[in-house]
Amino acid sequence: MFARGPAGSGRAPAPGRTRLTTGLGARVADRVRAAGDAPGPREMIEAVLLEALPTDEESRTFHLVYTAYAVLAVTDEALAAQPFIDGPDAAEDMVAGQLERGREAGLTAPGTDVRTEAISLLALSAGLGTSVLVGQRTPEAAAAVLRHHLDRLFPACG
Repeated sequence: MFARGPAGSGRAPAPGRTRLTTGLGARVADRVRAAGDAPGPREMIEAVLLEALPTDEESRTFHLVYTAYAVLAVTDEALAAQPFIDGPDAAEDMVAGQLERGREAGLTAPGTDVRTEAISLLALSAGLGTSVLVGQRTPEAAAAVLRHHLDRLFPACG
């Protein structure tokens, strides 16, 4: 059973979020390995974005629980004080780093603002994930939108 959370709230403590992000990290790593021996920046980013979509029971559960933590962090000071955004910040840094790698390799436009594009891609992925959860679109349709944006950023790869 869960240990009591912050201030006796009855919620799971921070390690629950750690397990969530560790599980997501393992799924992303599996997807990256499936992309081949030396995946490029686009493939690395695509792995992160596609794995964040709720396409099966495990990823749907991740999305729902993570969203619940985010909502609770808005109203629970003890939860909000914990390093809740470390995972999203790490994802943003990873995507920005891969975009920079793509820019240096001539795969993206020379003037690409890698930080802004990373933020945009992750926000797009999160919004599409919610649209899949509520039945607005299918996982395949959401993936097509993500790939469309990646094609725009990486014209040399598409």
